[in-house]
Amino acid sequence: MKPLCIFLILLVASLTVAQTPSTLAQTQSSSTQSPKDLVFIGTITKIYPFSAPATVLRRWVVRAHVDRVVSGTFSGDTFTFTVHSPAQSGLRVGRAYTIKATWTNEGYVIDQSTLRTAGVGTKLSPKH
Repeated sequence: MKPLCIFLILLVASLTVAQTPSTLAQTQSSSTQSPKDLVFIGTITKIYPFSAPATVLRRWVVRAHVDRVVSGTFSGDTFTFTVHSPAQSGLRVGRAYTIKATWTNEGYVIDQSTLRTAGVGTKLSPKH
């Protein structure tokens, strides 16, 4: 019962993504670029598993501190999303990545194959 409650809480939080500074990506994608799409440099602060039904493929939650927005508008300090496998994505806590977030009707989606380590010498400046 507890895993179901946690899943429902995460689901509700993801559906209200537009109103909150922290976002939880959904597993659906969009092929058209939206004005709400984001590209930002973020430092991974936490990676943890969450219980979900067997049909959910993205069972890892990744929390990133937003260091700098490259394109789009985002006013929060943290961005939370899900991935299938942090190891396959090459994600490590404490490292900075360029993260592309695509907006869908249900919230943001991160294609984990597009995650890139922020280049050495990337100058971090205040976000927009």
